[in-house]
Amino acid sequence: MTTVESGTAVNIEYIPEETRAVAIHEAGHAVAAHVYMRGAESTRLSIRMRGGSLGHHQARERDERFSAWRHELQGRLVWGLGAMAAERVFYGENSNGVGGDVQTVTATAAYMVGSAAMGPERIEIPEGKFADESPDETRKRLMKRFEQIGLQIMNRTGGGGPFAHDPIASVLGDPSKRAMAAQILGQAYMQAHHLVLANKPAVEHVADELVERREIHGDEVVNLLDRLELRVPQVDVTEEEAWPNL
Repeated sequence: MTTVESGTAVNIEYIPEETRAVAIHEAGHAVAAHVYMRGAESTRLSIRMRGGSLGHHQARERDERFSAWRHELQGRLVWGLGAMAAERVFYGENSNGVGGDVQTVTATAAYMVGSAAMGPERIEIPEGKFADESPDETRKRLMKRFEQIGLQIMNRTGGGGPFAHDPIASVLGDPSKRAMAAQILGQAYMQAHHLVLANKPAVEHVADELVERREIHGDEVVNLLDRLELRVPQVDVTEEEAWPNL
């Protein structure tokens, strides 16, 4: 299945620094999927070049499904942005290897807004949290910050792909809907960032295994991730230190 889906492995060695970076990238995907894609299982984790890709992480639904709830689509966004978050947590910047992930999450967020009536999550602001503004004003300000993160991530290139078809292009061309899609992406990146940050040694452990073995399949991937005992941190977005630099 690996060969059919991703192509024949190219027998090439990356330089050590690149090997490590690709492993961190894929470990970010794997950890995010294990936590946020609860109905799926990781089936493959690789840093072998296949089909022009330096590495890949594959997750499959445990059961055949024909629809998805909002939290499940949000989980796919966190999975997609897990690699970018890992690169930025470990290296302080991201590589161009996130290009495919950015295109996928942009299309998913646009679909959520344009086709499935799924907007960003509402932020609950405690009354009196900020003396100089109302909860509604605070909420609007914080959503603008999510939007700014999302707009930096969002792929708005042309030339075919998912952006050549409705509703993607029309959503990204509508300022209000584009803002909502960007806010969704900003929220997903926040989740991915704090997950990686809170579980940094675990992400590094997955990367170490991957550097050593190059490719891991099936139950071995699931067991590796299960042993990590990953935790989801509580994040207060009203606190300035909660916001990642991007």
